[in-house]
Amino acid sequence: MKSFFINDLLPEGFKVLLPEQAHKEENISRSILDLFFQNGYQLVKTPMIEYEDNISQNTLKSLHNQSFLLMEPETKKILVLRSDITAQVAKLASTKLKHYPRPIRFAYSGEVIRNSKNNYKSERQFKQIGVELIGGPQDASMVEILNLAISSLSKINIKNITIDFSLPSIFRLIDKNLKLKSNKNIKNALENKDPGVIQSKKYDYINGLILMAGTVEEAYKIYKKFKFPNKINLLLDNFFNLISVIKKKNKNLSITVDMTEGNSFLEYYNFGFKIYNKENAKGIAVGGDYKSNNNEIGLGMTFLVSQLLASTNFKKKEKAYVPFNTDLSKIKLKKSLIIIKELYSKKNKLTEAKKQKCDFILNKNGKLEKIN
Repeated sequence: MKSFFINDLLPEGFKVLLPEQAHKEENISRSILDLFFQNGYQLVKTPMIEYEDNISQNTLKSLHNQSFLLMEPETKKILVLRSDITAQVAKLASTKLKHYPRPIRFAYSGEVIRNSKNNYKSERQFKQIGVELIGGPQDASMVEILNLAISSLSKINIKNITIDFSLPSIFRLIDKNLKLKSNKNIKNALENKDPGVIQSKKYDYINGLILMAGTVEEAYKIYKKFKFPNKINLLLDNFFNLISVIKKKNKNLSITVDMTEGNSFLEYYNFGFKIYNKENAKGIAVGGDYKSNNNEIGLGMTFLVSQLLASTNFKKKEKAYVPFNTDLSKIKLKKSLIIIKELYSKKNKLTEAKKQKCDFILNKNGKLEKIN
């Protein structure tokens, strides 16, 4: 018989999850989604493939260039494999669900595929679980999203985290007003985060922004020492007010900032953030605010599930081996046990139980015997 499994090599960035890892991923997903549902977030499912749509690319635009493109044979139209679910949910809110009363809360879970390696790991296919809060007041929405993120991570025993903020709107304002392509001096200062480059008093506030990198407490001290243009000052003032609200509920939460970090957050509107597990320095979530096509403000947060796998330990459930033809309807076993039923009549119980890595064998009297 010809073998169909000649080559099991996968394209770079794709992988198979074997049972232990797949089970762990599913446990994490269910735990997080359950918390989302308890907080009023409704599950939506979006398609893996869509037609290319030039009209709705202004939401999280930087992700569009990371999509795999296909062609539909019949129509010759370009198809896009989704590279992010947030943009799809934002589009859904402004089209099919535009009649829903605001604010609306959505949860999602699914695979995405990107044609460039992910910033956190060399993956092209990975699972996202996230929430989007659309049409609510910005500050209150951001606080809700962050509190939900902290609670979700705490539920799966990830408590030692840092939230790293940036204000991409400031970077865009500087770029618009100072034309960074032609203003090499300021561009170099921002890219290298070097406040010593700028000597002109006129642009001293740029030095202040560069120095605002580190803990939010240190950044606030720097903020009070410099005079900023009105628009930038308003953004900074709103940001620090937002942080004070977050800190009231989470006094020991570690928050860092980098005010001049713009490139990795350009898809967001005012605030972007990443959440890191301090114990292994892995980026486990990203989020921020954005404007949809109908100018609605949305806030979202996405967990990078592959990174959660490396940050989470689950207690393995115990297994009980049940011999052939045992009637389980008359026996009460703990619901937490995993039941492994024998399918052959003449197998050695102990040998087979050990092969299956079971912790117990069910004896003739319906009692569990510990396997040594």
